[in-house]
Amino acid sequence: MKTRRLIIILMLIVNIFTCNFYALSEEEKLTEEQLYTFFNGDVFVGDSITRQLRIYINEKNKRGENVPELIFLTAQSYMLYTASRRNLLKEHTNILYRGEELPLCKIIGKIKPKRAFILLGVNDYAGKDIKKHIGYVERLIDLVKEYSSETEVYFFSLTPVTKDFCKKLDYRTMWDEYNAALEKVAIEKGAYYIDIATPLKDEDGYLKKDYTSDGRYHLSSEGLQIWLDTMLAYAQGKYEAGEWQLTELD
Repeated sequence: MKTRRLIIILMLIVNIFTCNFYALSEEEKLTEEQLYTFFNGDVFVGDSITRQLRIYINEKNKRGENVPELIFLTAQSYMLYTASRRNLLKEHTNILYRGEELPLCKIIGKIKPKRAFILLGVNDYAGKDIKKHIGYVERLIDLVKEYSSETEVYFFSLTPVTKDFCKKLDYRTMWDEYNAALEKVAIEKGAYYIDIATPLKDEDGYLKKDYTSDGRYHLSSEGLQIWLDTMLAYAQGKYEAGEWQLTELD
């Protein structure tokens, strides 16, 4: 009888602990609106794909969704190579900032954001020469730190491509290899890497048909939402790891 009573008491204790644990876990999950504050005032650098994200966020805000004000530095066909230069390259597409074309590092130096999120490499066909392209990444990190030492640098993985886009060359494998090298060098250089490619892929590693707007590599609204969801999950992970406190940005 005593043994049975002891078992019941132990079960009650376990149940109470379990309930409290899950209640605590739920409390630790921030709302979408709270998670977006992680990115308040941050800079997003990229080409036409990142420009799509800017347009998508603007559309969400028009519908009354509270997405924070992000600073987008984008240009059609903008290249990783161009972004990694200290001086303006007149023969290349450049970023326009307040009516003036400037090298990315000098724009970052003017803004001095807490974080700079970068998605570049598509127009360089990154991965054709990994050593060269990773060299651009290293130089870009160094330039950002030189012009704005407190800015944290984040690289998004190159987003996947469709099977149709790989008829002449297997960009799928090429970009996967580049992303692996990008993650490695980012960690080595004190920057950060966010994998947005994996959740956009189908079972064969190509960009899912529902996630593309042009059948090549540009993203549909569904694909852009996956990108945003991945960003929010990343912010939640930072919060749970104690690397970011909501009160700092709320």
